[in-house]
Amino acid sequence: MKKFKNAILIIILVVGVSTITFFIGKRIGLNTDLSTSNTTIENVEVSKRTITKTITSSGEISTASTEKLELDTDKKFETMCVEENDAVEEGANLIEYTDGTYLTAPYNLVVSSYSVPEAESECTDENYIEVENTDDLQVSLSINENEIANISVGQTVEISLTADTSKTYEGTISKIDGAGTYSNSGTTFTVTVTFTNDGNAKLGMSVSCKINIEELTDVLTVPIDAVETSDNKKYVEVVNDDGTTTKTEITTGLSDDEYVEVTSGLEEGQTVQVTTVTEQSETRSTSSNSKNSGQMSQGGGQMPDSTGGDMPSMNRQGGDSMPNMGEQTQPSQSSTK
Repeated sequence: MKKFKNAILIIILVVGVSTITFFIGKRIGLNTDLSTSNTTIENVEVSKRTITKTITSSGEISTASTEKLELDTDKKFETMCVEENDAVEEGANLIEYTDGTYLTAPYNLVVSSYSVPEAESECTDENYIEVENTDDLQVSLSINENEIANISVGQTVEISLTADTSKTYEGTISKIDGAGTYSNSGTTFTVTVTFTNDGNAKLGMSVSCKINIEELTDVLTVPIDAVETSDNKKYVEVVNDDGTTTKTEITTGLSDDEYVEVTSGLEEGQTVQVTTVTEQSETRSTSSNSKNSGQMSQGGGQMPDSTGGDMPSMNRQGGDSMPNMGEQTQPSQSSTK
């Protein structure tokens, strides 16, 4: 009989804890990710403009030339005036000789390494200061094999500093590697672009480069977003005078980031419809009913069940309480023989 009662108590506890867990999980606020889309419809007039096709790539600034400056072998070395990685302006002192003269920087540079004798020792042909020229700079770009045919030595490149996009430089393609580098995404070729520093660009800075490979002026264009493709044909929705639209097939040519050339199918002055769909993601929080939350927070309240009724609390005041599992329930002794 004792074992039977204890088993019943264990079952009641398990059911009670499971029920509490269920309601807590159900009533606690839950975060839900909801994706929505925002559709914008705009009417745009077919007009003429300049279309420029460009290639963009990024890279790191490096020096266009390095040099090992020789020390004067007729003099004795006194001390270094600079350290490795120092940026030195043209004319600044690099080393001092014992006679009070100096080896100075022939141009703006960065000291990359040096080999000098001990103090008050004669300089030899093995002594040097290796420097990187910071007046003449370069950037190495990786150009995809599909675009390399449009690249040639001497082309102009617009260079923008990543740290300051308002700062631009005009560079020139000085070298195109004859052999490419293969990867799973295709083969790329290294293209070297050189430019002159104005004092603001530093070695190691990242830049974005834009190369104009083709340009058409005064051509009929529509926004790229206005063009639909179906069965290898291209269409636009032409807006009629009464506000309705007609699906019209067109032929396109050169395009840039925003507009595409229209070679047939439209006339200047017509209006096309541009539909833009923007995906938006938001997180909504669902929280429990304040009344139910208040009931659960009070030890003497009632816990609501899933049917809307009230389930007796496990810690109710003034009612029958559940026996403690740690207490032993003794069976009654009968006096009847």
